[in-house]
Amino acid sequence: MKRALVTALAAFVLVFFTARSALAQVVEIKANVDNDAVEVGDGITYMLQVMAHGGLVASDPKPGPIPGFSLHGVSQAPIHMRTTVNGATDEVNGLVTQWSLRADKVGTFTLGPAVVTVSGAKRTAPAVRVRVVERGKGTAARPHGRAPVDPFGGSTLDPFKGLFDFGDDDRRPEPATPSADPKLGMDAPRDPVAFLHATVDKTRAVVGEQVTFAVYLYEDPYARQGRPGDVHEANANEFVKRSLVEDETRAVGVGTALVGGKLWNVKLIRKNALFPLKTGHLTIEPMSLTLTQARVGLRASETLYVDVTEPPIAGRPAGYAVGDVGEMSLQATVTPRAIFREAAIGVNVELRGTGNLPGQLTLPVVPGVEWLEPTLRDKLGQTQADRYGGTRTFSYVVRLHKEGAIDLGEVRLPYYDADKRTYAIARATIGIVNVAPGAERDAGTDAPEVVLAGMPKERRVLEGPHPQSFLAERGLFWVALFGSPLACALALSAQGVLGRWREKRAAATPSADRIAKTRRAEADDACRGDDGKAAMGAVARAVEADVLLRTDVNLRGAAGGTVKLELESAGLESEQAEGILAVLRTCEDARFSPDGVDIETARATWTRAKAALDELAPRSERA
Repeated sequence: MKRALVTALAAFVLVFFTARSALAQVVEIKANVDNDAVEVGDGITYMLQVMAHGGLVASDPKPGPIPGFSLHGVSQAPIHMRTTVNGATDEVNGLVTQWSLRADKVGTFTLGPAVVTVSGAKRTAPAVRVRVVERGKGTAARPHGRAPVDPFGGSTLDPFKGLFDFGDDDRRPEPATPSADPKLGMDAPRDPVAFLHATVDKTRAVVGEQVTFAVYLYEDPYARQGRPGDVHEANANEFVKRSLVEDETRAVGVGTALVGGKLWNVKLIRKNALFPLKTGHLTIEPMSLTLTQARVGLRASETLYVDVTEPPIAGRPAGYAVGDVGEMSLQATVTPRAIFREAAIGVNVELRGTGNLPGQLTLPVVPGVEWLEPTLRDKLGQTQADRYGGTRTFSYVVRLHKEGAIDLGEVRLPYYDADKRTYAIARATIGIVNVAPGAERDAGTDAPEVVLAGMPKERRVLEGPHPQSFLAERGLFWVALFGSPLACALALSAQGVLGRWREKRAAATPSADRIAKTRRAEADDACRGDDGKAAMGAVARAVEADVLLRTDVNLRGAAGGTVKLELESAGLESEQAEGILAVLRTCEDARFSPDGVDIETARATWTRAKAALDELAPRSERA
């Protein structure tokens, strides 16, 4: 009996100390995710749980590889316990780490294995697989694994099994996820309670290209917030600033963002379109404000920089002004189209597009045409995709000092499209205005001023009494009495007939033959002068008018390949059509040449043009 008791006691001591030694050496590591099937753009929580017994300490957890996901925050929760069971004391040190991830692309990905250091030794957790599908193709979220707050996870060594269990997985609350743009997430807050954060959509631009500048207010949702005061705007003296919000006195909530592993409320307080005025390393100074009610004090955004260059020289059209950047179009309307000489017409040019629209246009120069200063009407603001733009209307009063069919030409606006990285030209054709003859005014002759009008003439002698006579005794009295109404009626009739004749003549469109002869005469006059560029323009108009008369083909504004086919269809030989188009190309290149045009070149071009025109048979003969 005594021997059996000794044997049992020895066995108990052996088992007790063996179990205690095993307990002191145990390290439990688990890894899981709260959802193993998500859609692109959704967030998940990747969790690592470490329980080290016997006084061991876990530290420096790392998630390992996370392909297909981006990291937006991390949080840790240490655990320390001391337990005694049957006289055996166990010291437990735990560490629960959560990484907030966002799915970036479709596929099945393996996260981890996660790594942790336990008392100087590296330990790894099992890897976790997650499937990512396209937006709208996912099913309901499927929780996976146990709740991260359970440090033991059902371990057989847990003397308080179930103490930290908060219920079944399907009853756990969903973790909060950010709702703002993921780009607004930050590694750490810039200040406690609240802070400002400024952004630009690009750090490199050309002169005149829009740079979108925004300032956000981040607020800790668990801290008391105050009303902003003592606001100082962000200075951008080297930019033209235009607002992209309707009311800058009201902040607009954009959602929540992860900042240092915590969710912060984010509000948009400023959004501006900035247009650089010059090249260089330009500065956007901070915006600042004070939250006085929350006793936060001064908060300021970052200082930002934009590197600005000029648009490329290669391909730059003639007449381009540096700073005209965006996407633009022109449209012109003219009223009326028929007037008398020295009268005026109204020309409205509507500029529509995006960018910092120019405040003036380059107008065509036509002899005898006077453009007065325009009146501007703007309808500008935010357009689609946070672009600044709209419409700007130029209203001109134009006086015409000569008669005939006056071609006012076209308005051109070269601009640079920064999105396409290419130049383009917006055009608006004004067209022809018919000017009828009118009364000329001699600006150098003034009517003499009458002094003391109505005074009688000076009397130098005294006259005697005049013989008495009666008006009714004079024959002229009776002629005036009966002839005046008749003369008045005849005068009114004649005036009406003359007015209708003048209106009909003014409204009549000049014949093509008359226009062609007028254009030829203008070209001859211009070539006898000394202005080569004006002569080239007159030659081009003469060729267009003559070809229209002979072939009924309008060369103005037509593409080269298309107009050649039209000329050949009208009966011209291929060589004749090519000769006409070559003359027009020479005139067009010369008119927009930055170096000017020699008058001798213009005369030679006119000689070549007349030779080409003389070879054309009249339309009646070709028919």
